[in-house]
Amino acid sequence: MPFRQSKLLNTLFLSNVFISFHYALIIYVNSTYLSNFFSETQVSALYIIGSIINTALLLYASKILEKIGIYKFATYAIVIEFLATLGLALSTTPFLISLYFITHLVIISLLYFNMDMFIEDVSKDNSLTGSIRATYLTVSNATIVLAPALVALLLFRNDYSLVYMASCLFLVPLYFFFKRLKKIPNPIVKHIKVKETLSEYIKDKNLYNIFISNFLLQIFYAYMIVYTPIYLEKYIGFSWSEIGLIFTIMLLPFILFEVPIGELADDKYGEKEFLTIGFIIMGLATIFISFVTVKVFWIWATLLFITRIGASLVEISTESYFFKQVNPEKTDVISFFRITRPISFIVGPLLATLTLQFIPFQYIFICIGSVMIVGTHYSLALKDTK
Repeated sequence: MPFRQSKLLNTLFLSNVFISFHYALIIYVNSTYLSNFFSETQVSALYIIGSIINTALLLYASKILEKIGIYKFATYAIVIEFLATLGLALSTTPFLISLYFITHLVIISLLYFNMDMFIEDVSKDNSLTGSIRATYLTVSNATIVLAPALVALLLFRNDYSLVYMASCLFLVPLYFFFKRLKKIPNPIVKHIKVKETLSEYIKDKNLYNIFISNFLLQIFYAYMIVYTPIYLEKYIGFSWSEIGLIFTIMLLPFILFEVPIGELADDKYGEKEFLTIGFIIMGLATIFISFVTVKVFWIWATLLFITRIGASLVEISTESYFFKQVNPEKTDVISFFRITRPISFIVGPLLATLTLQFIPFQYIFICIGSVMIVGTHYSLALKDTK
């Protein structure tokens, strides 16, 4: 790998540490924090509203990048995200809290889209795509593993302000690291046209199947991020100091398995097998959550750990497979792939809200687990890369 490319990748990996710490500190506390001001239905509504706005903006992300530039776009987004997170730390007014939260939900997704543009532009060698993506994800996931333990130390007396303030601090070095990325030229931007891009996915069955696979994974994340903390705190009875440690253990598979799986997918097996196995593990373990009602730390830590073994296999497999199929100039196709995340925060809460009309809260995990099993249909339909 050329020295310049290696230097830029190292800068991106370090930037990824800071943005990931920022996001990881608050991603799992958002729903329980909001539940102090809003009902569970209203919390779902806030996620849905923010995600609808996010989806609309991602559809126009290529035009924004072309007009503003990839670097300026990122720096502006960091400043807005800082102000929104600071607002969540300091405000006690429900209306302002909802406004700051929706802004955060929109901007963080756009920031991650921008990071994708950076990383894709400096990692164009297909033979290394899986390894680079796995390393990038593992750097991110290492912070996600550590963050809940830090939350457990910061969050006491139900005061969330320290958590949001700490989250803000990680955006400061991120801003200065991004200054090193000025020399990365803007990618050739292709504007997203919904009909044409949809047609591209439909015509290419592999793109279509990996898109659906990623969409299902994102629905799983959205569902679990919003409702698992609420369930553990309000229904099972764990404190946040316990939940933070449970989540730290739960997230370990993302740093234990993604790099070796990414390398195996590059060198020997391809992604199809890992993707299928991941969906099966994730689905069965999630269904089992609904039948565990005891407040026993290690039972919950182990069960949630198993769900993330499956999710880690699906995550690296979808990332590696997709970016082996797509050139960095295909910003329209990449934008559409990333739209699965905000759409999942529309579909996930809607699915949970609908399910709750018919069954008690504890059984909503049967629903999402069953959806993950359906994912094997799409993974098995892929043409493997090996």
